[in-house]
Amino acid sequence: MNKLSRRSLVKTSLSAMLATGIVSTARAADSADNEGSEKVYDVVIIGCGCAGMAAAIEAKKAGASPVILEKMSRPSGNTIYSGGIINATNTYVQKQQGVKDTLEDFYNDMMKVSLGRGDAELTRMYVEKSGEQIQWLTDVCGVKFRPLENEVWPMLQRGHVVDGPMNPHGAQLSKHMLDTVKKLDIPVMFNTKVIEITSDPILRATGVKAVVDDEELVTIVAKGGVIVATGGFHANKEMIARYMGGNTAWMPIRGSTCLTGENISLTQKFNPMYVNMDQFHGGPIHGPTRANPSIMVNYGLLVKYDGTRFIDEVETYVRVAKSMPILIPDNKAFIIIDDQVTGISTVQDRIKRYQRAKAQYFTANTIEELAQKAGLPVETLVKVVNEYNQAVKAGKAAELTPPNTLENPRLIEKAPFYAFPFMGGMTATFGGPKITKKAEMLNTEGKPIPGLYGAGNAIGGLLYDDYIGGSQLCAALIWGRVAGVEAAARAKKA
Repeated sequence: MNKLSRRSLVKTSLSAMLATGIVSTARAADSADNEGSEKVYDVVIIGCGCAGMAAAIEAKKAGASPVILEKMSRPSGNTIYSGGIINATNTYVQKQQGVKDTLEDFYNDMMKVSLGRGDAELTRMYVEKSGEQIQWLTDVCGVKFRPLENEVWPMLQRGHVVDGPMNPHGAQLSKHMLDTVKKLDIPVMFNTKVIEITSDPILRATGVKAVVDDEELVTIVAKGGVIVATGGFHANKEMIARYMGGNTAWMPIRGSTCLTGENISLTQKFNPMYVNMDQFHGGPIHGPTRANPSIMVNYGLLVKYDGTRFIDEVETYVRVAKSMPILIPDNKAFIIIDDQVTGISTVQDRIKRYQRAKAQYFTANTIEELAQKAGLPVETLVKVVNEYNQAVKAGKAAELTPPNTLENPRLIEKAPFYAFPFMGGMTATFGGPKITKKAEMLNTEGKPIPGLYGAGNAIGGLLYDDYIGGSQLCAALIWGRVAGVEAAARAKKA
């Protein structure tokens, strides 16, 4: 029988310790003195992102023994690439700022952006539990939040941005959560790729088989269950082409490049109910450098390389990006803003992203000069900007073609002016095994699969077509925590 050697455990630990920034707190699963081909834990969690760490923390606090398995040498999922925005309402941060919102309004907005196809039960649970996640992150993980910005609908004042020196802010969130994992003495095994979720003859999940450092096999028994928190399959071009079509597979990747579909490949033998497999989260991205302008698309004009507008700037950054390959064959456009918005923290952050990535953007004191620098048709861009400004001042922006239906469209008239090139990119998939409110994966008969749980971007059902920014991180926290508690309770009954 294969044994997990002292060298592999030390190598796993060193890989984690030497990884940059946010992974300095992680460590290997066991000391080398506990070698063996088989290990036993109450809860096995696959994936060291927001959902996986939330599950581990809650399982540990519930008295269980969890372990996190991560195939990369550090947390490399979408959490660290995100803006660190948690979409939530009824929070202590909102109350401190006097923000007025209701659960019903939030629910209606969530359902509206999902075209009414988001699972109503899961959406209701999300809305009701979203505020708890902000408090939990503060109380348990020491997370602080920046003052809320009043963004355009549907974000409004619900986007809670993690505060701290790390950028993007999702990396700061991951650092806080990893610190908490270390404090609670929860083992994390990096460079450990799960190759199978094991089961008994009647398809109850019993544990996993994993390869450590690409060379040694270890079997881990999960007394309470296995939690799949692997993210989705946006970096797997074969799966993207299969479920969404070949054109979509050519969109540049905005998120992690290592989320390759283990939520599908590892769970297939359990016959899960896969839903929303053709749906995904898209967003603007500077293709060559991966600088992410995200919601800056709502702060100015969006123009093609021929200088003309192509979409209503009221659209969420998700819908803007997903529409681009359809509306623009080469999937390339510009965000045009002026100096009136550069003092807004949301915009400042996005400009700094371009600067840190050394992504090219253009600035000038006139629209004519801006067009020349950006390689846009000068006369066309000047005409488009002038017509737009006139329409806004006359209160007729909604009559433009395409319309601009923002409640308060922003004028483009104060120098300096800026042009940010971007493309429509793919961030994450919305499809996967459907779960219950208890984070249990459902089979094709609609019955819970014993011992198999899902959280984060690994699941399907909650989101469809579009989402309110920050919803995936919040959902990862909600069902990651629920899965940890449920699996811990199941372990006590084993």
